[in-house]
Order: sequence, then structure tokens, then C-alpha cells
Amino acid sequence: MFSRYSDILALPGASSFMWWGLFSRIQMGMTSLATFLLVQLEYGSYATAGLVVGVLAVGAALINPQVSRLVDEHGQSRVLRIGFAIAVTARLGFVAAALAHAPTWVLLLIVPFFATTGAQSTLTRARWTHIVPDRHALNSAFSLESSMEEVLFIAGPATATILATQIGSWVPSIVAATTLLIGGYVFLSLKDTEPPARRGDAGTSPLTSAPVIDGSLPRIGLERPRKVRRYRRPLRGHLLVTTPALILTSIIFATQGALFASADASTVALAEELDQMAWSGPVLAIFALGSLVGGLLYGSRVWQRTLASRLLWGVTASGIGAITFHLAGSLAWLAVLMFLTGLAIAPTMAVGDGVVHALVPRSRLTEGMAWTRVGLDMGVALGAWLTGLAIDTYGSGGGFTVTAWAGALGIVLMLGGWRYLRRKRAYEEKVDRAPAVA
Repeated sequence: MFSRYSDILALPGASSFMWWGLFSRIQMGMTSLATFLLVQLEYGSYATAGLVVGVLAVGAALINPQVSRLVDEHGQSRVLRIGFAIAVTARLGFVAAALAHAPTWVLLLIVPFFATTGAQSTLTRARWTHIVPDRHALNSAFSLESSMEEVLFIAGPATATILATQIGSWVPSIVAATTLLIGGYVFLSLKDTEPPARRGDAGTSPLTSAPVIDGSLPRIGLERPRKVRRYRRPLRGHLLVTTPALILTSIIFATQGALFASADASTVALAEELDQMAWSGPVLAIFALGSLVGGLLYGSRVWQRTLASRLLWGVTASGIGAITFHLAGSLAWLAVLMFLTGLAIAPTMAVGDGVVHALVPRSRLTEGMAWTRVGLDMGVALGAWLTGLAIDTYGSGGGFTVTAWAGALGIVLMLGGWRYLRRKRAYEEKVDRAPAVA
């Protein structure tokens, strides 16, 4: 059943960049909580810790797309060897400032520079796009990436909590910086699979007549030039201007991010109400485990439905599952509902990456995927804030109400945008190289 994964990992250089890329992303599952715990333990204030993490999310939303655009224009290694150095330095400086109990404004000034790594999860996906032979193999690659990232989000928060509370408040932040330093620079050294740097504007790349998100016909056909769009505005050539469907996709990711954040916080609140705090971690791990299983199963087969339809089904399944969470009267039942809902999470993320791959030219793929991660991060930040307010007022039930609304909003947006996405046409560019495999 998993032979498709072994096939893509057998491509030249694929195994190396995937595993080193995964190692460099260990910090993704730790950074937010490690930062929160460091500030909370050193300053004794949940409010200050929340403020710092909020600025971290806003910084990522502002900086990640700009770094990703530079990556597309100049190449991963040329841009990120500087970006990684700045991020590692910022992390070490943040630890030093927190341990010295520096004023809060110093922490707020440093923490946005964590985002100079760009959207790391897009880097390996861009390499998969560069080397895989067909769209079915790309579907498996995106599913594998989403599933492996779930492992990071299973182990990361638990590891950060143990290290911060049992050893030292600064330890998880140092671990995150170390994995980024070692894994990141080894990953950048793997030049054979690095996508070529290309300068290009949306609407100028060669196209074929193949339908995009539909995927019902093979991606072959006569070249058909597209009229170059000219803008008299400062945002000329901006992906969110030239590709409006990317806005819809990013908003869909935002609803999913709000769903994740509110479900996590509400689970902790329910466990506290039931005096079973020790079980909140395992329940959330089961949620992530369901996503891992779903992602691996999804990527192990070839799907005939269009990407737009698969995204609709994924968002609908996760949304319906989220609506049922408030029905759970115990952590055991909540774990069952979360596992079943989790089966749709990683597949939905993988399909979303496939949609972005179809929406934007290869020369701007990293930037395009970065915008969906901006949507995800902003959804997490907004969802966490609204859930905190709801829990303070109404308890865990109020938090799960936010979860339900996030899931329902995702369904409504997908129902409204499904036909529009299906009508979009894909960038199918000429690649001046031999296929990675026959």
C-alpha cells in the first residue's frame, strides 16, 4: 500500500533533502510553546507570554512571504544561508534577553526575526515539485510531507514542556535553534535537488490548455499565450493581485488554523474542568495521530477526483468533526471524535498544497505556499485569542463553540468557492531538464 512512498523516496536526492528538511523543522513544533514557556517562567506573566507569541505570529505573517519571494527569485541556498543565520542569532539573543529579564519591548523587538527562515514547510515541497515525474507522485509527496510534519506537532509541544519544566526554561529554545542551525545548513548544502532560481511575473509563463484544478485531462496540449496583465498600482505583479484564487485558499487555511488552535485550548480547558489535566496531552496526541494516519493513507493511492472536490470533501469532513467536539462529555469520547476528525486534517493540507501548485507558476511556488502558511498562522493566532475569551467566559463549552464556528465557516467558504476553483487553469511550464525518472 505504501509502495508509492518508496518510489518517490528512491528519486535521486529525495531521501536526503526530505529527512534533513524534517530535522531542520523540529523547531516548528516547539517554537511557539518554547517561547511562551520561556517568557512565562522567567517573567511570571501569562499576559506577557501571550503578547510575545502574538507578535511572533504577526512577524511571521509579514516577513515569511517576503523571504519566500526572495527564495523564488534568487534560490534557496543564496537567500536562506543569510536568513537562517539571522533567525538563529535572534533565537539566541531572545534567550539571553529573557534570562536577563530585559524589558518586554526588547523581547518584542527580537522575536519577529525568527521569521527570516521563511515558510520552511514550503522548501521541501518546492523540491518535490522540481524532481517528481507526475502529478500523482506529487500528491504522494505532499501527503508524506504533511504526515511527517504531524509527527513534529505530536512530539514538539510535549518535548518543549518537559524540557522547560524539568531542566530549564531556556532549553527548548536552544534545542530549536540547534536543530535549525544543523539541519538547515545541511539541507541548503544539497544543491542537486534545489529548484533553479527564476525571475518571472504572474501571467508571463508559458501555459498549456490543460484544466487546472480539475485534473480530469492529461496536462498536455497546444501552448496558448496568456495576455500579460499590466498594473498601474504599487502591488503590480503581487501574487494576491494576479491570483485571486490564492486569497480564497489562504482564507480556507486560516479557518483550519483557527480550528486547530481552538480545539487544542478547549481540550486543555475540558481536562482542567474534569480534574484530568494529565490526560490533555495524550488526547491532543491522538488528534495528531489521526492526522498522521489519514495523511499516509491519502497519499498511498491515486485519486481521480479533482483537487477542488478533494479540498471540499476534506474541509467538510474536518468541519463536521469539529462541530461534534462539544458533544463529548468525557476525554475518552473527545479522543475518539478527534481521531476520526484528524483523519481529514493532513489530507486537506496536502490537497491545499496541490491547489497552490496549480494556481501559481513554478517560479513563484515558494511564495504562493508561504501565503497559505500566513493564513494558517493568522488563523491560529485569531482562534487562540477568541477561544481564550470564550473559555474565560463560558468554560470549555465556549471554546468548543469557537471550534465549531471555525469548522462551519470553512465549509461555507468551500461550498461558495468550489465552482470558482474548478474553473481555474493551471500553470504548466516548460522545464528545461530531463525528467527525474522515466
